[in-house]
Amino acid sequence: MSDDKAGYNRFLLLVAGLGGLLYGVDVGIIAGALPYLEATSRLNAGQLSTVVAAVLLGSVISTLFAGALADWIGRRPLMMLSGLLFVGSIPIIALSQGYQSLVVGRLLQGISAGLIGVVVPLYLAECLSASSRGKGTGIFQWLLTLGIVTAAVVGMYFSFRVAEVAKLGDAAKLFAFKDTAWRSIFWVSLPPGILFVIGSLMVSESPRWLFRCGRSDAAYAALLRSRTTQQADTELAEMEQASAAEKAKTSNGAQ
Repeated sequence: MSDDKAGYNRFLLLVAGLGGLLYGVDVGIIAGALPYLEATSRLNAGQLSTVVAAVLLGSVISTLFAGALADWIGRRPLMMLSGLLFVGSIPIIALSQGYQSLVVGRLLQGISAGLIGVVVPLYLAECLSASSRGKGTGIFQWLLTLGIVTAAVVGMYFSFRVAEVAKLGDAAKLFAFKDTAWRSIFWVSLPPGILFVIGSLMVSESPRWLFRCGRSDAAYAALLRSRTTQQADTELAEMEQASAAEKAKTSNGAQ
């Protein structure tokens, strides 16, 4: 395999890893921000619980429709959409001045997480060669866990900063810093989202999705980005055989 194809396969794994990282950040980021949000937002316990749970609600909703959306618009556009939803959620949350915008931002994060959790593994399964699929899934899961850990480390860093400000004995300054702290925790998670969107723009669409849409030439071109000519020919032939078998089965069933 040429260096270009090997490099593209590594890039696919990097994009998948960023997707896993975003998923982990989505899940873990609220833990570090919540104490300072609670101290400065004047939200009651029920409202805070809703803000925390909104991510899970958004994830449940989007997971139900992620597969259908991936089949409708394609894997790559859905990856870009999920990244854009994450990127858009950050300023909504970090600049929030009230309960409603916090819930909306967190719902968007949850929707993004649900889409990423379905479409990225699906995309990897259809784009990577059989020998690399396990590696792709492993990297996605590993960076998902790393995202949760990273969110915890960011929260820990700001806890030390808050403790230093508390030592000054200035209540107004401490309140202002806590308000800045929870907003900054969300801002820190923005760069991985931007990188994921950029990475999604640079990869090819899933060859199997292209083939199912009747775009065999585009599917073959996508295969050639990550495989040798012989491997691409073999895989395209397998797609054609599977499609013919499915049509024959459908035809026999209709008779």
